[in-house]
Amino acid sequence: MALTKNRDVDHYIDQELRTFQVAAAKHIYKGAFLGLNSSGYVQPLTAGDPFVGIAYEEADNSAGASGAIKVRVYTLGDFDLTLTGAAIASLGRPVFASADDTLTFAAAGNSYVGTVQDVPATNEIILRIDPPRAKIKTVTHVVEDLAAGADIAARAIHHFGAAGWLVAARVVNQSTAAAGIDNSNTCVVAIATDAGTVVSTTFNVTTAFPTSNARFDMGALSNAQVRANYIMTLAVTNGATANPGPFLVEVDYV
Repeated sequence: MALTKNRDVDHYIDQELRTFQVAAAKHIYKGAFLGLNSSGYVQPLTAGDPFVGIAYEEADNSAGASGAIKVRVYTLGDFDLTLTGAAIASLGRPVFASADDTLTFAAAGNSYVGTVQDVPATNEIILRIDPPRAKIKTVTHVVEDLAAGADIAARAIHHFGAAGWLVAARVVNQSTAAAGIDNSNTCVVAIATDAGTVVSTTFNVTTAFPTSNARFDMGALSNAQVRANYIMTLAVTNGATANPGPFLVEVDYV
């Protein structure tokens, strides 16, 4: 319905602090990384939660229902934090949280929180958070139904127009059961860029190709930093009887 009179609208000039309702039976400590539960209430972050910010204050809702109290949250800014493995070469690298007090460079199963802006010392970073502008993007390439024993030597699957960081890679089976893959007839899926091999997985009896409509995380990445105009390539090498069927290769990057 159209307005018939003037109205006042709240205007937030400062984007740094926001207030969230706290989930039931949760105790939030100042400085905690915070995520949203499936009902939209904020809680101490657990791996995989959508990240919303860093707690400005303590909020104890241990005995309360969802929404019984609220907590103020930093939703953007730069913060001095500990991250094991951080070094000067980490500048610009995407950062993830695996718990309300733990940062990591490992993407799989964790929550994206921001990027490294500075490294004052080894294992110490200045983290820039900006949850509303999360920058994770995904390259998805469809691998056709190769015949048993058929390969892809080195197929270009993406061109990087700007510098960035690769954060995770997956193989996703497309509704068919892989056949003929064993220890003598492996299926090797490998991703590379101009910098070299990024990740390679050998599927065999021990490392089974994902089942129908399932995913497989390819693990830790090497040469994760990419430069402008790098090309990302995919290789698939199948043994004589190895037939994975059609599948997707997905690569996340910032």
